[in-house]
Amino acid sequence: MSQIFETQFAGRTLTIETGKIALLAGGAVTVRFGDTMLLGTANRSDPRPGLDFFPLTVEFEERMYAAGKIPGGFIKRESRPSEQAILACRLTDRPIRPLFPEGYKDDIQIVITVLSTDQENQTDVLGTFAASCALTISPIPFLGPIGAVRIGRIDGEFVINPTVSDLERSDIDLIVSGTRDAIMMVEAGASIVPEDVMADAILFGHRALQPLIDIQDEMRAAAGKPKSVGYREPGTGSILEFVKKVSQRGYELVVVDTETTGRDAKVADLIEIGAVRVRDGQIVDRFSTFVNPGREIFGAQMHGITDADVAGAPVAKEAAQKLLAFVAGAPIVGHNVGFDIGFLDQALGESGKFIEGGYFDTLVIAREAYPDLESYKLGDVARFFGITVETVHRGLADAETTAAIVAKYASDLPNRIENLQEAISISIRANRQEGEDPTGLLEAARRQGRVSKGLFQLVQKKTTRKVVLDEGIRMDGRGVDEIRPISVEVGVLPRAHGSGLFTRGQTQALTVATLGPNSDVQRIDTISPETEKRYLHHYNMPPYSTGENKPMRGPGRREIGHGHLAERALLPVLPSEDEFPYVIRLVSECVTSNGSTSMASTCGSSLALMDAGVPIKAAVAGAAMGLISEPDGRFVVLTDILGKEDAFGDMDFKVTGTREGVTALQMDIKVKGISEAIIRQGLEKAHTARMTILDKMDAVMPTSRTEMSSFAPRIITIKINPEKIRDIIGKGGSVIRKIQEETGTEISVEDDGTVQIAAVSGDSSRKAVQWIESITREVEVGGLYLGKVTRIMGFGCFVEILPGKEGLIRIGELADYHVPAVEDVVSVGDEVMVVVVEIDRQGRINLSRKAAMQRHLARTDS
Repeated sequence: MSQIFETQFAGRTLTIETGKIALLAGGAVTVRFGDTMLLGTANRSDPRPGLDFFPLTVEFEERMYAAGKIPGGFIKRESRPSEQAILACRLTDRPIRPLFPEGYKDDIQIVITVLSTDQENQTDVLGTFAASCALTISPIPFLGPIGAVRIGRIDGEFVINPTVSDLERSDIDLIVSGTRDAIMMVEAGASIVPEDVMADAILFGHRALQPLIDIQDEMRAAAGKPKSVGYREPGTGSILEFVKKVSQRGYELVVVDTETTGRDAKVADLIEIGAVRVRDGQIVDRFSTFVNPGREIFGAQMHGITDADVAGAPVAKEAAQKLLAFVAGAPIVGHNVGFDIGFLDQALGESGKFIEGGYFDTLVIAREAYPDLESYKLGDVARFFGITVETVHRGLADAETTAAIVAKYASDLPNRIENLQEAISISIRANRQEGEDPTGLLEAARRQGRVSKGLFQLVQKKTTRKVVLDEGIRMDGRGVDEIRPISVEVGVLPRAHGSGLFTRGQTQALTVATLGPNSDVQRIDTISPETEKRYLHHYNMPPYSTGENKPMRGPGRREIGHGHLAERALLPVLPSEDEFPYVIRLVSECVTSNGSTSMASTCGSSLALMDAGVPIKAAVAGAAMGLISEPDGRFVVLTDILGKEDAFGDMDFKVTGTREGVTALQMDIKVKGISEAIIRQGLEKAHTARMTILDKMDAVMPTSRTEMSSFAPRIITIKINPEKIRDIIGKGGSVIRKIQEETGTEISVEDDGTVQIAAVSGDSSRKAVQWIESITREVEVGGLYLGKVTRIMGFGCFVEILPGKEGLIRIGELADYHVPAVEDVVSVGDEVMVVVVEIDRQGRINLSRKAAMQRHLARTDS
């Protein structure tokens, strides 16, 4: 049944409807704001086996019918997503990704479809809101809801969700996404505004999105489906939790094992449960029961349990409830515990569940902490530790064997993990000590630790964060505010119009600037009101930049997003088309990558523009801030983060700008929100870093070059009468083609009569200008022209005095004497001087050679 929810937001009606469209999706809503309308759906499917990441995908589908358009090209249907659609996907993905339970691996797909657009109320923030609404009412365990708003600033006042028209007058274009209590994502472009104004705008945005949270809470209460998490396999992090647990005096665990008639809980039956309570490594209590499945046990079971054994046993639900009572809230341990939990949850049904995520798995611990094991079966792990195994495939016996393995883990792992943490700490501190080899020490720690790659990286992450918080030493030895060494070069490519190479530590961006005429603008065929772009920024990050081999199949979402950020960073300082009538394309090749390549490409792009002679208003630089934070409120903001600091940290906060203020920023977080203090400190440290980087850039390239490269085109712009455009173009483009071929120029003509002539040679440009002017020049009565005879008639001859313009010399006007026949004076192809004596009402031109001769005689006599 359809349900509609409405609220007034930013002075307009926001309408959400569910239960009408996409009824089989896990959650589906339509969101309408003005005449812009989107469909948001959220769906889940069972997790794929072996995944070590959360498989969330977000798709943003632009339909051309939404704007009343038919797609261009031959196919006439939408194909790959536009760059704007990809950027909208990223805007939705980034704030919702951290808001799922840790270890959750269900396959989640968000699809946002634009059904209608009024081209004033923008679709990107509405798409994020629609996705949150769909997740909130779905069974998917989403820890939202979130809201998303766009903030502008017009005449010094902040505006919520400004329209496209409003943004033309705004000096900020900011998007803020967040939960009720915390900010999750920020992205902005700005016309050089101070940091404190940007911080105020971000906080204003978070306050402004609260009504969006309110209406989603209302929806969840009225139309939400029960959330379903299911079993989550203990991840690598559970090993450190296990170590912490067994390091406590008097720790208590319950080890569980089940026997079943098959592997699939949906079709097989539970027939035995065994469990033991372990305290400080010793078994202190036991639980064991057969389970009556209520039907015949089919086939010869490997555990040897028969129908006679289970005849008087409790049914599965009753047996599972007895186990729950025995567990009494203690952490559960099992060998491949997911198998056991699956059958126990199936037996309990909706009457109760084991603690979500409250499990340890001796199989996972063996796989991560003892990677040299050849087999991870229970008996093989037991034999590895010297544990005698007499009975297998019986509930209580296998639980006791597993408990013995747990005791071995408890006596071995805490010391190993502690030693590994100390060795990693020593390798970090070695960066500040002369003669030490930090890389060698880290490798020695890895070999000594004898753990899997995943567990080593987790311990390294935890240790690195602790050293930063406690000692202020980062993993490469820098202090928290220290920037890596910077080098700057310009003019590195001999034939490019402009180039800049910016290196910061192990991050290196080579940006190349190319200038072109108006004909090089990018034509845009999307639902956006924008139809063309004259400034383009493209970002590439080949796999060799990180020392890897990967298929190269064009730019991905990350490359498009980073390119867009660098593009926005430079947009406020570019000259207007009137000041600099060129199409500008920047390509950033990130040839080495170890942290914040988008900020390096921003710096390299600024250098390339100045090297190309583009008169930008000011140089632009950028730096990325990181974050290490703890639940107790302690935090450290890091300046100029490494790639691993991005992975190990809680935030990637990129800020670009000039010396005067911010031009763009982007913030992604991995925790469930950040505070005002972190935002303000991040902006403050980013400002300090930016000033340092600009000093380095100014030392090499203080201003734009006054002369462009000799290989760059020179553009001359002239205005003609729009009615003369067809004369320049010619039939089928014949005239303009001929001009371009013979002068070696590139010519573009606008509907308003603006003509751009681009050529590397100034002589070529001038020749093309003269040609065009001769075509568009108006014939004047009394004017003297040098023409060419094109046709001879009995009554006179026709002469072309300007390209495409002919006039008639009657026989009596051919000379200042009697002419018996036209052929006696002129032939086809002769050049003659003539005077325009008349242009009649029909536009016909009458010429006189006799008048030209008389003018010549008059000048001679004088």
